[in-house]
Amino acid sequence: MSNKDKDGLLADLRRRVQKIPPLSDEPEFLQSNETLLRYLKARDWDVDEAEKAVEGTVEYRRSTRPLQVECHWCHDRPGFHSMRQVGFDELGRPVIYSCFAQATTHKNKVDDCVRHVTYLIENAKLTMKPGISTWVFVIDCTGLTLPACNPKLGYGVTQIMASHYPERLGMVICINHNPVFQGIWKAIRVFLHSNTISKMKLIRSKDKVVQTFQRYFPEELTTWLIEEISLNKRHPLPGPQATFWEKPAAISAHDPRGCPSYVTRYIDPCVADKRRKNSSGQCDHRPHPNIVDSIQGTVKEVSLTPEELAEREVARCMVGKESSAHRSVEDGDQGGIDIDAEEIEIGEAFRIPKGAASLNM
Repeated sequence: MSNKDKDGLLADLRRRVQKIPPLSDEPEFLQSNETLLRYLKARDWDVDEAEKAVEGTVEYRRSTRPLQVECHWCHDRPGFHSMRQVGFDELGRPVIYSCFAQATTHKNKVDDCVRHVTYLIENAKLTMKPGISTWVFVIDCTGLTLPACNPKLGYGVTQIMASHYPERLGMVICINHNPVFQGIWKAIRVFLHSNTISKMKLIRSKDKVVQTFQRYFPEELTTWLIEEISLNKRHPLPGPQATFWEKPAAISAHDPRGCPSYVTRYIDPCVADKRRKNSSGQCDHRPHPNIVDSIQGTVKEVSLTPEELAEREVARCMVGKESSAHRSVEDGDQGGIDIDAEEIEIGEAFRIPKGAASLNM
């Protein structure tokens, strides 16, 4: 398809969406060529389908008001989710890191995960320079258990992202994946568009992890990630890693809140001015909810129930099991699952509903 043809389709879609009432807190949403192009690309340049998708997203944003979303799960139980922005890759894309071993709970549902991810990516958008439209996830599967991440949960979150944040996913790097992850990936992979699968990098080899980080990330972030991942594999988990939202006591210590430049640019200013506003009257970028709580002095004390302590112990027992597979998945496999690894049984409660649609991120 020529650029002229694409320009014509864009003009057609722009004309069609003029009938949609604008969002009160995002009046520019329907005026953005970049936004409309993403929907066209995600729908294989089918204007009818792109129009339906845009209408669906506008109504979704009108009802959920994602710019105002807070993750009350994290506010109520610090560390409920460990996923947080920690820096930027070489292209300037936000890098979001998550480690299951750091989470205070190991039983997640679609609602809490969607709310937390929405909070993160809406705030990540505020750190993106003009021309940057995607983000990168680094998923550290250390401590992964089925209740914390399963096919049904993964599909539910991906469905929201594919429907309302199309063509926003730049890359996902999964490391330290164990047999639980292999079962999850095998179940959800069949529902993903080949374009989405091509953005997945499943890496187990330590040398390959380092090489991949060095290829895509600045030296500063690579160093931070390697240290963070190493600390999160320790048993018991070091105290500062368990309370990753707190500023380290020693100046020279590793800061689990993010790499130095991210902390300097986006966290330290929050300390200086707890209620910063931008020119539009909206709050500037906010880091992980518990980092905000810590800055404001409102973070609650982490108190795990006996059940949660047992769940954490199960998660810690998963550390090291990633070595059971006979080989690692390298870049050229494009997210393949052809691994001779231990199989797990996925119960009905964790399975993707029959007849689920294919997803493209």
